[in-house]
Amino acid sequence: MHKLRFLLRILLVLILMFNLSCTCSEKIGILFIDVGTPEDHEIDWAVPFFGNLFDFFPPGFFAGGSLEGGTCYTIIHYANEAEAAICGVEEGTPIDAFCNEYTGTYTVHPILDHKDDGSYLTDCYPQISICHLISLGTSTIDPVTEEEIAGPVVDDPDAAGIGIADFLELMSFSRMDWHYRLPGYKNPHREMIVKWWYGNDAPGYSPDSTELLNIKDRLEELMPEYKFAFRHGWECYMENLDPYENPDLIADSTETAIDELINEEGVDRIIVYHSNSSFTNLTQYGHEWYDENGEGISAIPGKTFKECVEDITDGAGPKTQEDLDAYLADKPWDTHWKHPFPLVKHLVEEINPAIVLNFAPPDNRFEEYALTGLDMLNYTVSKYNIPEGASLKVVLPSHGYYGAYMNAQECDCYFTGSEEAGQRLVTRIENDFSWSGEFEVAHGPAEFSEGGDDAPSPDKPFGEVISLGEIIDDSINGRYVNSMGEIIDNGTDNFDYIIVGLYIPSESSDSIYGMRSETLGNNIYDGDPFYVRGDLDEDGSDYNLGDIDEEYFTVKVYDETGWSSYPGCLEDPDNCSGNTPVYKGSAAKPTTLIFTGSILGNLSGTGRENRTEAAVKTIMEAIQK
Repeated sequence: MHKLRFLLRILLVLILMFNLSCTCSEKIGILFIDVGTPEDHEIDWAVPFFGNLFDFFPPGFFAGGSLEGGTCYTIIHYANEAEAAICGVEEGTPIDAFCNEYTGTYTVHPILDHKDDGSYLTDCYPQISICHLISLGTSTIDPVTEEEIAGPVVDDPDAAGIGIADFLELMSFSRMDWHYRLPGYKNPHREMIVKWWYGNDAPGYSPDSTELLNIKDRLEELMPEYKFAFRHGWECYMENLDPYENPDLIADSTETAIDELINEEGVDRIIVYHSNSSFTNLTQYGHEWYDENGEGISAIPGKTFKECVEDITDGAGPKTQEDLDAYLADKPWDTHWKHPFPLVKHLVEEINPAIVLNFAPPDNRFEEYALTGLDMLNYTVSKYNIPEGASLKVVLPSHGYYGAYMNAQECDCYFTGSEEAGQRLVTRIENDFSWSGEFEVAHGPAEFSEGGDDAPSPDKPFGEVISLGEIIDDSINGRYVNSMGEIIDNGTDNFDYIIVGLYIPSESSDSIYGMRSETLGNNIYDGDPFYVRGDLDEDGSDYNLGDIDEEYFTVKVYDETGWSSYPGCLEDPDNCSGNTPVYKGSAAKPTTLIFTGSILGNLSGTGRENRTEAAVKTIMEAIQK
């Protein structure tokens, strides 16, 4: 009996030693993913990234590209000041969206010249007259005649850009202008994100004199029993394909990162972490993704995005069988499935199906995530010496996806996820922020939430949802023009200060200029049967370096001297410019608005510790489960 017990003890020790050795020898690959917009202007990132949004747009937006076929036209500009600086050419040089000089013999002309061509709409834009979008969205000045050419294109079948969706070429020229207004013409997003992941080990960047708090070091500190290998990839460079879908080798694509983790590092497992805090079906989960309990992920609990879209009775997605049939005909599931997470799964299985693959859940579920908002709020109050007795409104923004084509995106899990994350921040601030003056916290969407996307009515002047811009309108002292062209006077008993932002993780052209231009202005008449948010600064110019400080904060004062709008245009559109303009705010008691910089962009490191802890916790959870 004693001998048997002794042998059992030896066996137990051997089992424990075997388990420990397995744990210690297991090598885990951490795959970081982010949108990854390049620092310098490129169009090649836009093609795969916007391909993720194929479900979102009406048919015709991708005309000329691989998703909708055809070659159509290519957009050509005579380089203006911004385009010349970004592309490194002389002003007036004809260039395409790739910054290539156009040397063909075809004439640059307005795309609207083709409107009477019988094959124009059927061949290129079968269900949407995108020619109007291009003609309104881009123009160029002929350097010889000095005349403006709206929607400038050439019909050259051999021109660069043929085979790239016209909409993406248009977007590329728009983003040249954004890059021109960024510090050093560079988008700061990548450097912030990569240094947050790796610290001074960030590939491609010089180390900082004082190493920044980063996920890699913190994870290794908390889990010393594991061996790790770290790589990163980007939503905008998922596969090793060029914009025309030809094979290419992209050094920091997600496909390259997966290959290196498996074949160079020899990892046993891969954990995927995405730096966005609110996941979506568009750019994370895809159509048929399930959680760890086997439940579908979408706006409807238990259903996948596909199941939600195909059920016209569940309150989300297409509302009639006719709409559903149209959606499935135009956006068939087998045409576009390469959302990042399903594509990561596919790429791993292609290389080695034995690799264990886990996806870390969104990190907004952890307490530290909500604490970042509180960190930034306290820092902002201190930075600007906001007096404690002042009335203060805090507004937390979300991106603001909307129903999109046939309302299918109502099924996107982003809506429920971002609302839950925003409410956690609201609750944390309400419970833990002390303020002696009047104080409120609100949460609202930025894009696609007002004007034509969420049309107002006399009964619902804010539309179906109140947007970030509309929350600001409703909170300032003084007057503004709403999206029905009416003058609204809030009086002078509203808020002295409004703080917007607080928990944006990192800066990009969207956060620096986009969100400001989409939310801060007055509503102006644009020729449609509604008013839209004016996207220029209070002085009538584009937002630029003078509108942000070194930490990417912006301060604007609604004192009735900027953001003019002519009311009453819906009643008499031909003569509305003769109306008395309304300038936003109050001269007697102006409201000061502060748009905060990001967690990773401020010099003090405010919020970085809590944001990092939330990220590390979600990675650790994926490892341990």
